Amino acid sequence: MEKLTRNSYPGILCGIVILILTGLPGSVFPRVKPAVGLDKVAHICMYAAFAFACLWGYRKQFVSNGIGYKKRAILLAVVISIAYGGLTELMQEYLVPSRTGDWFDLLADSVGTLIGALLFHLFFRHKK
Repeated sequence: MEKLTRNSYPGILCGIVILILTGLPGSVFPRVKPAVGLDKVAHICMYAAFAFACLWGYRKQFVSNGIGYKKRAILLAVVISIAYGGLTELMQEYLVPSRTGDWFDLLADSVGTLIGALLFHLFFRHKK
């Protein structure tokens, strides 16, 4: 269990940062015109970093194990990241003052997750 926790630190730390940012009241953030889409870019970047960080702790195993391990690791990181995105949207809808959950934010979280997992895969696919 110690190894699992130590390897999980990058993802856990990134998840804590996301939780803090999504738990802040809406009045903390500057108002941006919705047409700009800066909010969605922020969601994509946060969740790309989250998926990448979830995989980063296991990069040595990713490099040294076979394709089956790699597929399971990426799938698990993607599922965890998208589920976490859904939970943070629910938290914003029901628990955070002046914030609302948004399906398009969850879509941006999912896109960011896929980008982060893809970048990790591309970076570590041939490393030995």
